[in-house]
Amino acid sequence: MKLEQCWQHYTKAEELIQQGHWPEAYYLYNDVLSHLPNYIHHSVSCPNTRPCQFACMLDGYRNACINQSEILNHLGRKEEAFTLLSDTYNFFQFLTLESHTIVQAIHTVLSNHSENLFRHISAFCTAQGNSDWMQELANVQKSHHHFHQLQHTASFMQSGRLN
Repeated sequence: MKLEQCWQHYTKAEELIQQGHWPEAYYLYNDVLSHLPNYIHHSVSCPNTRPCQFACMLDGYRNACINQSEILNHLGRKEEAFTLLSDTYNFFQFLTLESHTIVQAIHTVLSNHSENLFRHISAFCTAQGNSDWMQELANVQKSHHHFHQLQHTASFMQSGRLN
C-alpha cells in the first residue's frame, strides 16, 4: 500500500468512527496500522522528510492505534486492544532513542505521544478492574521508568559527543 492510500484509509476511518461505523473503520485502521510503521521507519532516514510530515505520520499512527484499541475493546477483544496499545507505545519509546536529526527535531512531539499512549494503557488496565490487568500495568510502569532512564542516558551521551 502506498503512503497516499494509507493516509486515505486513515482519514476515511476517522470519518467512519465519527459516524459510528466501527466495523468498517476497524478494517481501514487495520490497513493503516499494518503499513504506517514502515513508512515512519523509512522517513527517519530519508533526508527529504520534513519535521511536519514526520509529526503528521506519528499523529496518525497514535490516533489510529487509540481508535482501533477502542474498537477492539468495544468488541470484547481486550487482549488485542492492550497488545496494540502496548506495541505502539513500545514503538514510540524505541523511536525516541534514535539519534537521527528528524527524531531530535520533533522529540517533544514524540515524547508527548509516548506519554499519551502510556496514559491510555494505564486507563485501560485500571478500567478492567482485576489483578491480572493491574499486574500488566505494573509491568508497563516499570518499563516506562526504565525507558526514561535510558532516554536520559542516551541524551546525556549524545550531548557529550557534541561537546
